[in-house]
Amino acid sequence: MTMGVGTMDDHYSGLPPRNQKHSSKNNKNTTFVSELISTLKYIVGILIVFFIVNQFLFAPVMVDGDSMEPTLTNGDYLLLNKFSDIERFDIVVFPPPDKEDTQYVKRVIGLPGDTIEYREDVLYVNGEETEQSFLTDSSAENESIYLSGDFTLLTLLGVETVPEGQYFVLGDNRLNSRDSRSFGFIDEESVLGKVSFRYWPMEEIGAVE
Repeated sequence: MTMGVGTMDDHYSGLPPRNQKHSSKNNKNTTFVSELISTLKYIVGILIVFFIVNQFLFAPVMVDGDSMEPTLTNGDYLLLNKFSDIERFDIVVFPPPDKEDTQYVKRVIGLPGDTIEYREDVLYVNGEETEQSFLTDSSAENESIYLSGDFTLLTLLGVETVPEGQYFVLGDNRLNSRDSRSFGFIDEESVLGKVSFRYWPMEEIGAVE
């Protein structure tokens, strides 16, 4: 009577070979590393997009002060548009000529080549009366006080027109604003962008006129 001889395969048929175990561990490590690299690429991609948008397209700014009331108030959070052309009555952000370590937010009144004159709070651009719907008389306690003051560019700054590559800017709160009436024109190249949108406070969210 003969007896069968068992093989190694008979006793260990339920376990994977040793090299298969190592292969499974390597696959897990490879998957983890791939996911980690993919996540890092995603984060880097977001940071690059944020940098490009912030540097060249849009940037958040906060209003500090009341020189643009009633249009903008202290603590307003705004979105700055960096790529659109500047037009008359746009609100812009810039460092003033005499304080380059700070930023002002004012409204463009005069474009290059314009003559600007104020008489009894009436704005005349190139000799024509121009409406200023963004101003209110409520900021003047005494009706005999003119908000903007009477002046021409010649009497104020010694030139008849706004020079090329420069703007004449004023704050909407004319009685409490440091603007081109004190520091003169601003360079076009110094403008960081124009205010296009207010996103805080919530009740004021929307485009800035």
